[in-house]
Amino acid sequence: MLLTIAPLCLVSAVSAAPGPLFPVQAVTQSAGSDGDLSEGAPRPLSLQDALSLALSNNLTLQRAIIESDAARFDARSSWGTFDWVFDLRGSYTDSESEGNSTLFGASVLTNLDSRVDLDLTKPLTTGGSFTLHFDSTLSETNNQFALDPELFQDSLRAAFSQPLLRGAGVEYTTSNQREAEITEQRRKEERRDARQLLLHDVEVAYWELVAALQQLEVAESALELGLSQVSREEARIRAGDGTEVDVLQARTEVATRTETLLQAENDVAQRGDDLKRLVYADRDAALWTRPVQPTSDLPSADDNVQLPHWQDAFQTALRRRSELRTARLDVDTSRIRLTRAQSERLYGLDLELSIASGAVDPNFSQAIGDTVDLAFPRYQAVLSYNMPLQNRTASNAEHAARERLRGSQIALEESEIMALSDVRRAIREVRFRAQAVQAAAQSAILAR
Repeated sequence: MLLTIAPLCLVSAVSAAPGPLFPVQAVTQSAGSDGDLSEGAPRPLSLQDALSLALSNNLTLQRAIIESDAARFDARSSWGTFDWVFDLRGSYTDSESEGNSTLFGASVLTNLDSRVDLDLTKPLTTGGSFTLHFDSTLSETNNQFALDPELFQDSLRAAFSQPLLRGAGVEYTTSNQREAEITEQRRKEERRDARQLLLHDVEVAYWELVAALQQLEVAESALELGLSQVSREEARIRAGDGTEVDVLQARTEVATRTETLLQAENDVAQRGDDLKRLVYADRDAALWTRPVQPTSDLPSADDNVQLPHWQDAFQTALRRRSELRTARLDVDTSRIRLTRAQSERLYGLDLELSIASGAVDPNFSQAIGDTVDLAFPRYQAVLSYNMPLQNRTASNAEHAARERLRGSQIALEESEIMALSDVRRAIREVRFRAQAVQAAAQSAILAR
């Protein structure tokens, strides 16, 4: 970009003779499309101000920030799977039934049951769960064989269940949570990448606007020179020293340079809109029609710039480039899914241990006291086994997860090689550009 600007700027240093055939201002005004594309005094804008406005206003960056925050809350909410869960259920039943024998208890048997169930459950990160259950029932009946017309029946049960093969272990049970955390890290990297890309695009758009403005100055100077040449050729004809062909050629050159000027004006307007799109988040017409006047000076180029060795720069890229970090996260995700597929391929072997107690008494306090004191305990241990005979789904799912892990590792290696190539190319490009600008500056001195 700088190499293109430097030689063309030499044209503006050439003196032009007065007395153009038609004023340049008229040509410039005709280049505007509707007269409303550039209204108001130009707004001075430095590169630093443009970067600050972009970081505050750019909608793409704001969307990346929102996605990052949403992923953070999703990762936190995923751990809610292991929160305590409290359940409460109450029921009331009023029933009547007609007796069909002398042992039925009554010719018309009535029952009134009031029941309350309480459950407290805690899923564990090992894959098991702990459950505490309590229920209390008040039964009122006219059954003559009942111990009492009004009885309280309470029961208490504590149970622990744990898978021993399929679905066992912290790695399997928390795999979804770890995937959510990796997704959060990915969104952070995308947010970081969006910020870096925005800063890069703003700088490019800023300097492209500077270049477009300088090209516009060159086009204006070239048009003035062309108009002066037309005046000189017409003067030569009047003096009897020129030809109509010379005048025609000069006017043709003016038409060509006028077209170049129109294109330069259009480029300035477009480069200005490109910069505004990055730094503004407003559709106000006054904001968009007001031209931007860059105030930052072009950076100086030094052909003796100290550049790092490409191997050192590559190591820095391995640590800091967003796409490489994302590729490593993809490998971690594939490993988690492989671990989950391997666990799901195993046979099912589950252990459940429980202790329960119950009591029945006409007195509520006595019934609940006997229940809590384990006056009538019941202990139970259950071991269950489950074996899919073919298990094709889980077996092939494990193979697929293994291949996806290999694919993500290859993608990481490919990204690292691409980063290595980018680093070497960037170092060569910086060195070449610095030397090229120095050569262009020397050419400009010699041309003057």
